[in-house]
Amino acid sequence: MKKLLSITMLAVFMLIFAPNCEATDVWVEHWNNEDVDIFVMNDTIVSDSNAYGRGFTVSTKMVKNGKLQGVVNWCFDNVKGWRYSSSRMAPHITSRVIPRNNIFEFCMNQLGWSYSISNGYYD
Repeated sequence: MKKLLSITMLAVFMLIFAPNCEATDVWVEHWNNEDVDIFVMNDTIVSDSNAYGRGFTVSTKMVKNGKLQGVVNWCFDNVKGWRYSSSRMAPHITSRVIPRNNIFEFCMNQLGWSYSISNGYYD
């Protein structure tokens, strides 16, 4: 009986004080041209850096009228200015990130990275 009580108390303690490990989808913007809401899947933000620069990847959900339309995977890198590619683009094609990109800014803030805007682009 004493062992059962100890196990129960341990389980209750873990439930109360264990960190929340749930993934969260965060709304970042509405794209009028496709009439979809964009949600960043914040548990998918992964950063990387090397001798050439730094970058990160993230996945987003496209939702229309409460229904998932698809998932888009993004790759942002800063070799010579911030550029991006996505799973909706042709392979090996990148584009400059143009302000105000809410996906980019949300991820940069989550990573604690700073950015600036110069000549119409993120630096």
